[in-house]
Amino acid sequence: MTPRRRALRSKSRRPNQSPTPASHPPPHASPTASRSRRSAGETANIRADDGEVLLSYRSFASVVPIVAALVSVIIGVAGLAGVAFLAAEGRPLFAILALMLTGAFAVVIAMLVPPIKVTLFSGIHPMVTIVQQSNLSFPVATYIVATPDGRTLSRVRRSVFSRLGRNRWHILSASDDRPIGVAIEESLTAAINRKFFGKFNPRHESNLHVHFLGKRVGTILRRPNAKGECDVLDVSIDEKETLDRRVAVAIGLLVLGAEP
Repeated sequence: MTPRRRALRSKSRRPNQSPTPASHPPPHASPTASRSRRSAGETANIRADDGEVLLSYRSFASVVPIVAALVSVIIGVAGLAGVAFLAAEGRPLFAILALMLTGAFAVVIAMLVPPIKVTLFSGIHPMVTIVQQSNLSFPVATYIVATPDGRTLSRVRRSVFSRLGRNRWHILSASDDRPIGVAIEESLTAAINRKFFGKFNPRHESNLHVHFLGKRVGTILRRPNAKGECDVLDVSIDEKETLDRRVAVAIGLLVLGAEP
């Protein structure tokens, strides 16, 4: 079966003013991001609602993290079962050894997953960089959203265990681990439905709500709406741009583009 292709589109409200220089991000971009499922390394675009290309990047979608997470979970479950069996048999030393080996194997598998690093360009000018903070993405992966000169705008974190329920991408302060926002799937029912059927039919996908500083600032549409629009990051309700548009785009890329 040929996988669905997804492209990142971005709706923008543009004021009547002179164009912004290429060295700065689009001033009032309200990304309604549309993704295109591409092989890792292919060029993907973030487009305005009228189809204009705002930003481009090298696709980083890969099945490797999903396979690694699945294998790690299998090893973890099997290892814990072995630990429980050895403990029940009255062999505590072997149970401790099995627990240590299980943890070591899970860490090694997680370390084999290449870290994510992607740069968004406006033409030939770098605009935003998303870098995985650590090579180890298990059990938690943290991504730094930064400007080309290295200034951190925010960080985004997700636990691998969120795959078991509603996916959550926590938005952290640039300076510490304080959560200041979250992108979360709309409901547990929708999340479970997506895990089983979303890969085969987009109507079984789940949307995500984006909250920042205690209020809802946007939506990530993965399921086609009444107009047939899907794979869209829409922060148009955040009229005061409480959430930095560069951070919003980064969250959209991580949510829409991290999984193949």
